[in-house]
Amino acid sequence: MSLPRLRWVIFVRSIVAVDEHPPALVFRLLARSLARHQQEAVLLEERANPLTVAALHRHGAAVLRELATAWPDVQYQTVEQRTGADLVEWLGRTLATADLALVELGVREELAYWVGQLTRPHLKTFLLDLMPDEPALAAMRQRLDPTTFTGIICHPANTPAYRGRTSARQIVLVEGEPTELASAIADAVVALLFHSLGNLETRGQAPNGSGPATDQPEKGSRG
Repeated sequence: MSLPRLRWVIFVRSIVAVDEHPPALVFRLLARSLARHQQEAVLLEERANPLTVAALHRHGAAVLRELATAWPDVQYQTVEQRTGADLVEWLGRTLATADLALVELGVREELAYWVGQLTRPHLKTFLLDLMPDEPALAAMRQRLDPTTFTGIICHPANTPAYRGRTSARQIVLVEGEPTELASAIADAVVALLFHSLGNLETRGQAPNGSGPATDQPEKGSRG
């Protein structure tokens, strides 16, 4: 990864519930890798979310101790659930100094929606759709507008939900074991980041500058 030091804010369904939610391990590995590459990354999950509650009921406080002792290099925070104007105001403050915001499909839909809406030239946002076999996510996948995000990073099985609804250049496919998947996500964000910056430069050219290239699918390291 060759990047200046950037601030990553990553909204996840749960970072605690590794047994209940396999992507939790992927996000831990992603945050650890970013820290080792001198990136500033914080993982945020809403307090009392169903996955973490289930993990605490099953394992007790041991899951929190494991996270603290085995993953001391991972910055993790629980945040209060907010709605409406309170959510928008809080997100605005939270992301004011961020460069990149990643949101996992499956967090509360209102939260994911507003992360996309806050995409700006100085804030790149990415929807992460990593679960190929969770039917409960299908409706949310259709309701969220993929064009509001800088890019969609998804498992190959989920791409039909996005094709035709956003530029194929904004979709990157990722899959693999947790360590491979964490690396593929980081690579995908970097690729989409540079692509979006290139688009900004193109739009800033004189009127006779060349337009965007023809759309074609992008793939991550395991796509």
